[in-house]
Amino acid sequence: MSYERESMSIEVPVDEVILLEDRAHVIRRGSVEVRAGATRLVIAAVAPVLADRTLCAALRGPKGEVTAAARIGDVRIRRRRVTCTEDQPEQRRAREHALRALGDRKWALEVRRRRVDQALTELGSRASATIGDLAVDAGWGQVDGEAWSAALAAIHAAEEDARAERLALSEEIGDVEAEIKRLEAEIAATRETRDEIVAELIVEIEAAAAGRYALQIDYLVPGACWRPYHRATLRALAGGGSELRFACEGCVWQATGERWDDVLLTFSTERPSLGSAPPRLASEVLAVQRRSEALAVELRDQEIQTAGLGGQGRAAQRLPGIDDGGEALLLRSPARARIPSDGRPYRVPLFEVTAPASEERVLMAELDPAVILKSTQVNTGQQPILAGPVDLVRGGGFVGRTSVLFIAPGERFSLGWGPDSALRAIRTVEQSVEEKAALSSWTSVTSTVKIRLSNLGAEARTIKVTERVPVSEVEKVKIEVERLRPDAEGMIRWEVALAGMGRQTIELRWTLRKHGDVSGL
Repeated sequence: MSYERESMSIEVPVDEVILLEDRAHVIRRGSVEVRAGATRLVIAAVAPVLADRTLCAALRGPKGEVTAAARIGDVRIRRRRVTCTEDQPEQRRAREHALRALGDRKWALEVRRRRVDQALTELGSRASATIGDLAVDAGWGQVDGEAWSAALAAIHAAEEDARAERLALSEEIGDVEAEIKRLEAEIAATRETRDEIVAELIVEIEAAAAGRYALQIDYLVPGACWRPYHRATLRALAGGGSELRFACEGCVWQATGERWDDVLLTFSTERPSLGSAPPRLASEVLAVQRRSEALAVELRDQEIQTAGLGGQGRAAQRLPGIDDGGEALLLRSPARARIPSDGRPYRVPLFEVTAPASEERVLMAELDPAVILKSTQVNTGQQPILAGPVDLVRGGGFVGRTSVLFIAPGERFSLGWGPDSALRAIRTVEQSVEEKAALSSWTSVTSTVKIRLSNLGAEARTIKVTERVPVSEVEKVKIEVERLRPDAEGMIRWEVALAGMGRQTIELRWTLRKHGDVSGL
Protein backbone atom coordinates (compact mmCIF):
# COMPACT_ATOMS: atom_id res chain seq x y z
CA MET A 1 0.00 0.00 0.00
CA SER A 2 1.38 3.42 -0.90
CA TYR A 3 1.04 6.33 1.47
CA GLU A 4 0.78 9.95 0.47
CA ARG A 5 1.90 12.57 2.96
CA GLU A 6 -0.13 15.76 3.10
CA SER A 7 0.16 18.66 5.54
CA MET A 8 -2.77 20.92 6.29
CA SER A 9 -3.71 23.44 8.96
CA ILE A 10 -6.88 22.80 10.91
CA GLU A 11 -8.64 24.28 13.92
CA VAL A 12 -9.26 22.05 16.91
CA PRO A 13 -10.57 24.47 19.55
CA VAL A 14 -10.36 24.03 23.29
CA ASP A 15 -13.62 22.31 24.24
CA GLU A 16 -13.14 21.41 27.92
CA VAL A 17 -10.78 22.43 30.69
CA ILE A 18 -10.37 20.59 33.98
CA LEU A 19 -8.90 23.10 36.43
CA LEU A 20 -6.78 21.97 39.35
CA GLU A 21 -5.38 24.15 42.09
CA ASP A 22 -2.08 24.81 40.25
CA ARG A 23 -2.54 23.63 36.64
CA ALA A 24 -5.13 22.75 34.02
CA HIS A 25 -6.00 19.72 31.94
CA VAL A 26 -6.90 21.04 28.47
CA ILE A 27 -9.02 18.96 26.08
CA ARG A 28 -9.28 19.95 22.44
CA ARG A 29 -11.98 18.33 20.32
CA GLY A 30 -12.73 18.66 16.64
CA SER A 31 -13.61 16.86 13.45
CA VAL A 32 -11.11 16.32 10.64
CA GLU A 33 -11.40 15.00 7.09
CA VAL A 34 -8.41 12.88 6.09
CA ARG A 35 -7.47 11.01 2.96
CA ALA A 36 -6.13 7.50 2.69
CA GLY A 37 -2.45 7.38 3.57
CA ALA A 38 -0.37 9.57 5.82
CA THR A 39 -1.61 13.02 6.69
CA ARG A 40 0.07 15.69 8.74
CA LEU A 41 -2.16 18.10 10.64
CA VAL A 42 -0.96 21.42 12.07
CA ILE A 43 -2.89 23.06 14.92
CA ALA A 44 -1.76 26.62 15.66
CA ALA A 45 -2.15 28.92 18.68
CA VAL A 46 -1.33 26.30 21.33
CA ALA A 47 0.00 27.19 24.78
CA PRO A 48 3.82 27.36 24.57
CA VAL A 49 4.04 26.27 28.23
CA LEU A 50 2.42 22.92 27.42
CA ALA A 51 3.98 19.97 29.26
CA ASP A 52 5.35 17.78 26.46
CA ARG A 53 5.13 14.51 28.39
CA THR A 54 1.41 14.93 28.97
CA LEU A 55 0.55 15.42 25.29
CA CYS A 56 -1.64 12.67 23.78
CA ALA A 57 -4.16 12.36 20.95
CA ALA A 58 -6.91 9.92 20.00
CA LEU A 59 -9.03 9.26 16.90
CA ARG A 60 -12.58 7.97 16.87
CA GLY A 61 -15.32 7.52 14.35
CA PRO A 62 -17.78 10.31 13.49
CA LYS A 63 -20.19 9.02 16.15
CA GLY A 64 -17.51 8.56 18.80
CA GLU A 65 -17.00 4.86 18.24
CA VAL A 66 -13.60 3.18 18.31
CA THR A 67 -12.27 2.74 14.79
CA ALA A 68 -9.42 0.74 13.28
CA ALA A 69 -9.49 2.54 9.95
CA ALA A 70 -7.12 5.26 11.18
CA ARG A 71 -4.60 5.75 13.95
CA ILE A 72 -2.35 8.42 15.41
CA GLY A 73 1.21 7.91 14.26
CA ASP A 74 2.77 10.76 16.23
CA VAL A 75 1.82 13.93 18.06
CA ARG A 76 4.32 16.56 19.12
CA ILE A 77 4.64 20.27 19.78
CA ARG A 78 6.80 22.67 17.80
CA ARG A 79 7.83 26.00 19.27
CA ARG A 80 9.45 28.95 17.55
CA ARG A 81 10.33 32.53 18.34
CA VAL A 82 8.66 35.24 16.28
CA THR A 83 9.03 39.01 16.14
CA CYS A 84 5.73 40.86 16.37
CA THR A 85 5.23 44.43 15.20
CA GLU A 86 1.94 46.01 16.11
CA ASP A 87 0.86 48.73 13.69
CA GLN A 88 -2.59 50.31 13.83
CA PRO A 89 -2.71 52.77 10.90
CA GLU A 90 -6.17 54.22 11.64
CA GLN A 91 -5.42 54.98 15.28
CA ARG A 92 -1.93 56.16 14.36
CA ARG A 93 -3.24 58.70 11.82
CA ALA A 94 -5.76 60.05 14.34
CA ARG A 95 -3.04 60.48 16.96
CA GLU A 96 -0.68 62.14 14.49
CA HIS A 97 -3.43 64.58 13.47
CA ALA A 98 -4.07 65.40 17.15
CA LEU A 99 -0.31 65.79 17.68
CA ARG A 100 -0.03 68.33 14.84
CA ALA A 101 -3.00 70.29 16.23
CA LEU A 102 -1.37 70.38 19.67
CA GLY A 103 1.91 71.56 18.11
CA ASP A 104 0.12 74.45 16.39
CA ARG A 105 -1.63 75.33 19.63
CA LYS A 106 1.63 75.28 21.56
CA TRP A 107 3.28 77.55 18.97
CA ALA A 108 0.40 80.08 19.19
CA LEU A 109 0.56 80.08 22.99
CA GLU A 110 4.32 80.64 22.97
CA VAL A 111 3.86 83.59 20.57
CA ARG A 112 1.35 85.14 22.96
CA ARG A 113 3.69 84.57 25.91
CA ARG A 114 6.57 86.28 24.05
CA ARG A 115 4.30 89.26 23.38
CA VAL A 116 3.39 89.42 27.06
CA ASP A 117 7.10 89.26 27.97
CA GLN A 118 7.77 92.12 25.57
CA ALA A 119 4.91 94.10 27.11
CA LEU A 120 6.33 93.52 30.60
CA THR A 121 9.74 94.77 29.40
CA GLU A 122 8.15 97.90 27.95
CA LEU A 123 6.19 98.52 31.16
CA GLY A 124 9.40 98.22 33.18
CA SER A 125 11.13 100.79 30.91
CA ARG A 126 8.09 103.05 31.16
CA ALA A 127 8.14 102.84 34.95
CA SER A 128 11.85 103.71 35.06
CA ALA A 129 11.30 106.67 32.70
CA THR A 130 8.35 107.92 34.77
CA ILE A 131 10.35 107.79 37.99
CA GLY A 132 13.17 109.72 36.25
CA ASP A 133 10.71 112.40 35.08
CA LEU A 134 9.35 112.70 38.60
CA ALA A 135 12.85 113.40 39.91
CA VAL A 136 13.41 116.11 37.25
CA ASP A 137 10.01 117.74 38.01
CA ALA A 138 10.75 117.70 41.72
CA GLY A 139 14.11 119.39 41.04
CA TRP A 140 12.29 122.22 39.20
CA GLY A 141 9.78 122.49 42.02
CA GLN A 142 6.87 121.09 40.05
CA VAL A 143 5.31 118.71 42.60
CA ASP A 144 1.96 117.04 41.77
CA GLY A 145 1.46 114.06 44.13
CA GLU A 146 -1.91 112.98 42.79
CA ALA A 147 -0.76 112.89 39.16
CA TRP A 148 2.41 111.00 40.09
CA SER A 149 0.41 108.39 42.11
CA ALA A 150 -2.08 107.91 39.30
CA ALA A 151 0.67 107.39 36.69
CA LEU A 152 2.52 104.84 38.84
CA ALA A 153 -0.72 103.03 39.77
CA ALA A 154 -1.67 102.67 36.09
CA ILE A 155 1.73 101.15 35.31
CA HIS A 156 1.47 98.77 38.31
CA ALA A 157 -2.02 97.59 37.31
CA ALA A 158 -0.87 96.94 33.74
CA GLU A 159 2.10 94.93 35.07
CA GLU A 160 -0.17 92.83 37.35
CA ASP A 161 -2.51 92.01 34.45
CA ALA A 162 0.43 91.07 32.24
CA ARG A 163 1.97 88.80 34.89
CA ALA A 164 -1.38 87.03 35.48
CA GLU A 165 -1.78 86.48 31.73
CA ARG A 166 1.76 85.12 31.46
CA LEU A 167 1.15 82.69 34.35
CA ALA A 168 -2.03 81.39 32.73
CA LEU A 169 -0.25 81.00 29.39
CA SER A 170 2.63 79.09 31.04
CA GLU A 171 0.22 76.67 32.75
CA GLU A 172 -1.66 76.07 29.50
CA ILE A 173 1.61 75.45 27.65
CA GLY A 174 2.61 72.92 30.33
CA ASP A 175 -0.69 71.05 29.86
CA VAL A 176 -0.22 71.00 26.11
CA GLU A 177 3.36 69.68 26.46
CA ALA A 178 2.14 66.87 28.74
CA GLU A 179 -0.54 65.92 26.21
CA ILE A 180 2.06 65.96 23.43
CA LYS A 181 4.29 63.57 25.39
CA ARG A 182 1.37 61.23 25.99
CA LEU A 183 0.45 61.14 22.31
CA GLU A 184 4.08 60.61 21.29
CA ALA A 185 4.27 57.62 23.67
CA GLU A 186 1.06 56.15 22.23
CA ILE A 187 2.33 56.60 18.68
CA ALA A 188 5.57 54.86 19.61
CA ALA A 189 3.59 52.03 21.22
CA THR A 190 1.61 51.39 18.03
CA ARG A 191 4.83 50.26 16.38
CA GLU A 192 6.13 48.32 19.35
CA THR A 193 8.28 45.37 18.36
CA ARG A 194 8.62 42.40 20.67
CA ASP A 195 9.71 38.79 20.59
CA GLU A 196 7.43 36.00 21.72
CA ILE A 197 7.24 32.22 21.63
CA VAL A 198 4.45 30.62 19.60
CA ALA A 199 3.65 26.92 19.49
CA GLU A 200 1.75 24.57 17.25
CA LEU A 201 0.83 20.91 17.40
CA ILE A 202 1.89 18.42 14.73
CA VAL A 203 -0.37 15.39 14.45
CA GLU A 204 0.57 12.50 12.13
CA ILE A 205 -2.39 10.36 11.06
CA GLU A 206 -2.23 7.12 9.12
CA ALA A 207 -5.58 6.17 7.57
CA ALA A 208 -6.41 3.02 5.62
CA ALA A 209 -9.45 4.73 4.08
CA ALA A 210 -10.51 8.32 3.63
CA GLY A 211 -13.19 9.65 5.93
CA ARG A 212 -14.14 12.04 8.70
CA TYR A 213 -12.87 11.30 12.18
CA ALA A 214 -13.24 12.85 15.61
CA LEU A 215 -9.92 14.08 17.00
CA GLN A 216 -9.25 14.67 20.68
CA ILE A 217 -6.00 16.09 22.08
CA ASP A 218 -5.21 16.21 25.80
CA TYR A 219 -2.37 17.94 27.65
CA LEU A 220 -1.53 19.72 30.89
CA VAL A 221 -0.49 23.35 31.17
CA PRO A 222 0.81 25.40 34.11
CA GLY A 223 -0.12 29.03 34.56
CA ALA A 224 -3.76 28.28 35.42
CA CYS A 225 -5.51 27.84 38.76
CA TRP A 226 -8.81 28.32 40.54
CA ARG A 227 -10.13 29.01 44.02
CA PRO A 228 -13.66 28.92 45.47
CA TYR A 229 -15.49 32.21 45.81
CA HIS A 230 -18.98 32.75 47.20
CA ARG A 231 -21.70 35.39 47.37
CA ALA A 232 -24.34 35.44 50.13
CA THR A 233 -27.54 37.48 49.78
CA LEU A 234 -29.79 37.92 52.82
CA ARG A 235 -33.30 39.22 52.29
CA ALA A 236 -36.43 39.55 54.43
CA LEU A 237 -39.51 37.57 53.46
CA ALA A 238 -42.91 39.19 53.10
CA GLY A 239 -44.55 36.89 55.65
CA GLY A 240 -41.75 37.30 58.19
CA GLY A 241 -38.39 35.67 58.64
CA SER A 242 -35.34 35.78 56.37
CA GLU A 243 -33.96 33.82 53.47
CA LEU A 244 -30.34 33.33 52.43
CA ARG A 245 -29.28 32.75 48.85
CA PHE A 246 -25.75 31.38 48.76
CA ALA A 247 -24.09 31.30 45.33
CA CYS A 248 -20.89 29.29 44.90
CA GLU A 249 -18.50 30.35 42.17
CA GLY A 250 -15.10 29.36 40.90
CA CYS A 251 -12.57 32.15 40.45
CA VAL A 252 -10.27 31.32 37.52
CA TRP A 253 -6.90 32.73 36.52
CA GLN A 254 -5.08 31.69 33.37
CA ALA A 255 -2.02 33.02 31.58
CA THR A 256 -1.18 30.03 29.42
CA GLY A 257 -0.96 31.91 26.14
CA GLU A 258 -3.91 30.20 24.44
CA ARG A 259 -7.56 31.15 24.02
CA TRP A 260 -10.29 29.51 26.07
CA ASP A 261 -13.41 30.58 24.20
CA ASP A 262 -16.73 28.86 24.88
CA VAL A 263 -15.21 26.11 27.01
CA LEU A 264 -16.82 23.74 29.50
CA LEU A 265 -15.08 24.19 32.85
CA THR A 266 -14.70 21.46 35.45
CA PHE A 267 -13.21 22.39 38.82
CA SER A 268 -11.26 19.68 40.62
CA THR A 269 -9.86 19.62 44.15
CA GLU A 270 -7.33 16.88 43.38
CA ARG A 271 -3.72 17.61 44.25
CA PRO A 272 -1.59 15.39 42.00
CA SER A 273 1.62 17.22 42.88
CA LEU A 274 1.18 16.60 46.59
CA GLY A 275 3.29 13.55 47.42
CA SER A 276 3.31 11.53 50.59
CA ALA A 277 6.22 10.56 52.79
CA PRO A 278 6.42 8.69 56.10
CA PRO A 279 7.14 10.81 59.15
CA ARG A 280 10.69 11.00 60.43
CA LEU A 281 11.39 9.09 63.60
CA ALA A 282 13.41 10.85 66.25
CA SER A 283 14.94 9.42 69.41
CA GLU A 284 13.44 10.42 72.73
CA VAL A 285 15.52 10.31 75.90
CA LEU A 286 13.65 9.40 79.09
CA ALA A 287 15.04 10.53 82.42
CA VAL A 288 13.89 10.16 86.01
CA GLN A 289 13.58 13.30 88.09
CA ARG A 290 12.32 14.07 91.55
CA ARG A 291 8.72 15.18 91.71
CA SER A 292 8.29 18.74 92.88
CA GLU A 293 6.09 19.31 95.90
CA ALA A 294 4.83 22.59 94.44
CA LEU A 295 2.11 22.43 91.80
CA ALA A 296 2.87 24.70 88.83
CA VAL A 297 -0.16 25.72 86.77
CA GLU A 298 -0.68 28.21 83.98
CA LEU A 299 -3.49 29.94 82.17
CA ARG A 300 -4.03 29.04 78.52
CA ASP A 301 -6.60 29.77 75.83
CA GLN A 302 -7.93 26.61 74.22
CA GLU A 303 -9.98 26.60 71.06
CA ILE A 304 -13.11 24.50 71.38
CA GLN A 305 -13.20 21.93 68.60
CA THR A 306 -16.74 20.98 67.64
CA ALA A 307 -18.50 19.82 64.50
CA GLY A 308 -21.19 21.79 62.74
CA LEU A 309 -21.74 25.48 62.02
CA GLY A 310 -19.33 25.39 59.10
CA GLY A 311 -16.37 24.35 61.21
CA GLN A 312 -16.52 27.57 63.23
CA GLY A 313 -14.94 25.77 66.16
CA ARG A 314 -12.24 23.95 64.22
CA ALA A 315 -8.75 25.29 63.90
CA ALA A 316 -8.41 27.19 60.65
CA GLN A 317 -6.32 25.27 58.16
CA ARG A 318 -3.38 27.17 56.73
CA LEU A 319 -3.28 25.27 53.44
CA PRO A 320 -2.05 27.00 50.29
CA GLY A 321 -4.61 25.10 48.24
CA ILE A 322 -8.27 24.19 48.50
CA ASP A 323 -9.86 22.60 51.56
CA ASP A 324 -12.21 19.88 50.27
CA GLY A 325 -12.78 18.08 53.55
CA GLY A 326 -10.38 15.27 52.62
CA GLU A 327 -12.36 13.99 49.62
CA ALA A 328 -11.50 14.97 46.04
CA LEU A 329 -14.44 16.70 44.35
CA LEU A 330 -15.39 17.57 40.79
CA LEU A 331 -17.59 20.63 40.30
CA ARG A 332 -18.90 21.33 36.82
CA SER A 333 -19.99 24.71 35.56
CA PRO A 334 -23.60 24.63 34.26
CA ALA A 335 -22.73 26.88 31.31
CA ARG A 336 -19.77 27.42 29.05
CA ALA A 337 -17.43 30.31 29.74
CA ARG A 338 -14.74 32.43 28.13
CA ILE A 339 -11.48 32.89 30.05
CA PRO A 340 -8.94 35.19 28.34
CA SER A 341 -5.23 34.55 28.81
CA ASP A 342 -4.48 37.75 30.70
CA GLY A 343 -3.92 36.52 34.26
CA ARG A 344 -6.94 38.38 35.61
CA PRO A 345 -9.60 36.74 37.85
CA TYR A 346 -12.86 35.59 36.24
CA ARG A 347 -15.70 34.20 38.32
CA VAL A 348 -17.73 31.30 36.93
CA PRO A 349 -21.01 30.22 38.61
CA LEU A 350 -21.13 26.66 39.93
CA PHE A 351 -24.31 26.17 41.96
CA GLU A 352 -26.68 28.08 44.22
CA VAL A 353 -28.32 27.22 47.55
CA THR A 354 -31.43 28.86 49.00
CA ALA A 355 -32.35 28.23 52.64
CA PRO A 356 -34.35 29.88 55.42
CA ALA A 357 -32.15 31.82 57.84
CA SER A 358 -32.57 32.79 61.47
CA GLU A 359 -31.19 36.18 62.49
CA GLU A 360 -29.87 37.17 65.91
CA ARG A 361 -27.67 39.85 67.41
CA VAL A 362 -24.69 38.52 69.34
CA LEU A 363 -22.12 40.21 71.55
CA MET A 364 -18.78 38.80 72.66
CA ALA A 365 -17.45 41.94 74.30
CA GLU A 366 -14.17 40.32 75.36
CA LEU A 367 -13.25 39.92 71.68
CA ASP A 368 -14.95 43.00 70.22
CA PRO A 369 -17.32 45.50 71.89
CA ALA A 370 -19.71 45.46 68.93
CA VAL A 371 -23.09 43.80 68.53
CA ILE A 372 -22.91 41.67 65.39
CA LEU A 373 -25.87 40.63 63.25
CA LYS A 374 -25.58 36.86 62.76
CA SER A 375 -27.53 34.57 60.48
CA THR A 376 -27.70 30.80 60.86
CA GLN A 377 -28.80 28.51 58.05
CA VAL A 378 -28.35 25.01 56.62
CA ASN A 379 -26.54 23.96 53.47
CA THR A 380 -29.58 22.50 51.69
CA GLY A 381 -27.65 21.68 48.53
CA GLN A 382 -26.39 18.31 47.37
CA GLN A 383 -22.79 19.52 47.17
CA PRO A 384 -20.49 20.84 49.89
CA ILE A 385 -19.53 24.48 50.15
CA LEU A 386 -15.76 24.79 49.92
CA ALA A 387 -13.73 27.04 52.16
CA GLY A 388 -13.27 30.50 50.69
CA PRO A 389 -14.16 34.20 50.84
CA VAL A 390 -17.80 35.34 50.80
CA ASP A 391 -19.18 38.62 49.47
CA LEU A 392 -22.08 39.77 51.67
CA VAL A 393 -25.08 41.44 50.01
CA ARG A 394 -27.94 42.77 52.11
CA GLY A 395 -30.56 45.39 51.47
CA GLY A 396 -29.71 45.45 47.77
CA GLY A 397 -26.05 46.42 48.27
CA PHE A 398 -22.63 45.11 49.18
CA VAL A 399 -22.07 45.31 52.96
CA GLY A 400 -18.75 43.52 53.46
CA ARG A 401 -16.75 40.35 53.06
CA THR A 402 -16.21 37.34 55.29
CA SER A 403 -15.09 33.72 54.83
CA VAL A 404 -16.34 30.22 55.53
CA LEU A 405 -14.68 26.88 56.12
CA PHE A 406 -15.72 23.58 54.55
CA ILE A 407 -19.50 23.07 54.91
CA ALA A 408 -20.89 19.62 54.20
CA PRO A 409 -24.41 19.06 52.77
CA GLY A 410 -26.98 19.35 55.55
CA GLU A 411 -24.57 21.13 57.89
CA ARG A 412 -25.56 24.30 59.75
CA PHE A 413 -23.32 27.31 59.34
CA SER A 414 -23.40 30.93 60.38
CA LEU A 415 -22.42 34.23 58.77
CA GLY A 416 -21.63 37.57 60.38
CA TRP A 417 -23.15 40.63 58.69
CA GLY A 418 -21.34 43.38 60.55
CA PRO A 419 -22.19 45.46 63.63
CA ASP A 420 -25.60 46.95 64.39
CA SER A 421 -25.07 50.71 64.30
CA ALA A 422 -27.89 51.35 66.80
CA LEU A 423 -26.35 49.28 69.61
CA ARG A 424 -23.43 50.22 71.83
CA ALA A 425 -21.50 48.12 74.36
CA ILE A 426 -18.84 49.04 76.93
CA ARG A 427 -17.01 46.33 78.88
CA THR A 428 -15.00 46.95 82.04
CA VAL A 429 -13.15 44.50 84.29
CA GLU A 430 -12.30 45.14 87.93
CA GLN A 431 -10.04 42.78 89.87
CA SER A 432 -9.71 42.75 93.63
CA VAL A 433 -6.48 42.26 95.60
CA GLU A 434 -5.69 38.72 96.71
CA GLU A 435 -7.21 37.89 100.07
CA LYS A 436 -5.97 35.12 102.33
CA ALA A 437 -8.15 33.91 105.14
CA ALA A 438 -6.70 33.45 108.60
CA LEU A 439 -5.35 29.99 109.38
CA SER A 440 -6.02 28.99 105.76
CA SER A 441 -3.71 28.11 102.89
CA TRP A 442 -6.18 29.32 100.25
CA THR A 443 -6.06 32.72 98.56
CA SER A 444 -8.76 34.25 96.35
CA VAL A 445 -8.96 36.84 93.59
CA THR A 446 -12.37 38.26 92.65
CA SER A 447 -13.04 39.61 89.16
CA THR A 448 -16.05 41.74 88.27
CA VAL A 449 -17.07 42.17 84.65
CA LYS A 450 -19.59 44.86 83.76
CA ILE A 451 -21.14 45.25 80.31
CA ARG A 452 -23.16 48.40 79.66
CA LEU A 453 -25.58 48.12 76.74
CA SER A 454 -27.34 51.02 75.00
CA ASN A 455 -29.97 51.04 72.26
CA LEU A 456 -29.86 54.29 70.28
CA GLY A 457 -32.71 53.25 67.99
CA ALA A 458 -36.45 53.48 68.46
CA GLU A 459 -36.99 49.76 67.76
CA ALA A 460 -36.65 47.17 70.53
CA ARG A 461 -33.79 44.70 70.07
CA THR A 462 -32.73 41.42 71.66
CA ILE A 463 -29.02 40.74 72.21
CA LYS A 464 -27.39 37.40 73.01
CA VAL A 465 -24.39 38.15 75.22
CA THR A 466 -21.60 35.61 75.78
CA GLU A 467 -18.87 35.83 78.39
CA ARG A 468 -16.37 33.26 79.58
CA VAL A 469 -14.76 32.32 82.90
CA PRO A 470 -11.74 30.07 83.45
CA VAL A 471 -12.23 26.32 83.81
CA SER A 472 -10.06 24.57 86.39
CA GLU A 473 -8.46 21.21 85.61
CA VAL A 474 -6.84 20.66 89.04
CA GLU A 475 -8.37 20.25 92.49
CA LYS A 476 -6.23 22.95 94.12
CA VAL A 477 -7.64 25.66 91.84
CA LYS A 478 -11.36 26.46 92.06
CA ILE A 479 -13.56 28.83 90.10
CA GLU A 480 -16.70 30.11 91.81
CA VAL A 481 -19.30 32.11 89.84
CA GLU A 482 -21.98 34.08 91.65
CA ARG A 483 -25.67 33.42 90.75
CA LEU A 484 -24.79 31.95 87.34
CA ARG A 485 -23.72 28.54 86.10
CA PRO A 486 -21.30 28.28 83.18
CA ASP A 487 -21.30 25.32 80.81
CA ALA A 488 -18.52 22.75 80.53
CA GLU A 489 -16.40 25.14 78.43
CA GLY A 490 -16.82 28.03 80.87
CA MET A 491 -19.27 29.97 78.69
CA ILE A 492 -22.05 32.07 80.22
CA ARG A 493 -24.85 33.36 78.03
CA TRP A 494 -27.58 35.94 78.53
CA GLU A 495 -30.47 37.05 76.38
CA VAL A 496 -31.01 40.77 76.94
CA ALA A 497 -34.08 42.60 75.64
CA LEU A 498 -33.47 46.34 75.12
CA ALA A 499 -36.38 48.66 74.55
CA GLY A 500 -36.09 51.58 72.16
CA MET A 501 -33.63 54.15 73.52
CA GLY A 502 -33.09 51.81 76.47
CA ARG A 503 -30.06 50.96 78.58
CA GLN A 504 -29.06 48.00 80.71
CA THR A 505 -26.00 46.84 82.63
CA ILE A 506 -24.94 43.21 83.01
CA GLU A 507 -22.64 42.22 85.85
CA LEU A 508 -20.63 39.01 86.17
CA ARG A 509 -18.65 38.24 89.31
CA TRP A 510 -16.39 35.22 89.71
CA THR A 511 -13.70 34.23 92.20
CA LEU A 512 -10.51 32.26 91.59
CA ARG A 513 -9.38 30.37 94.68
CA LYS A 514 -6.00 28.63 94.75
CA HIS A 515 -4.10 26.60 97.31
CA GLY A 516 -0.76 27.70 98.67
CA ASP A 517 1.01 24.84 96.86
CA VAL A 518 -0.01 26.29 93.49
CA SER A 519 2.41 28.53 91.65
CA GLY A 520 2.18 30.22 88.29
CA LEU A 521 -1.08 32.13 88.79
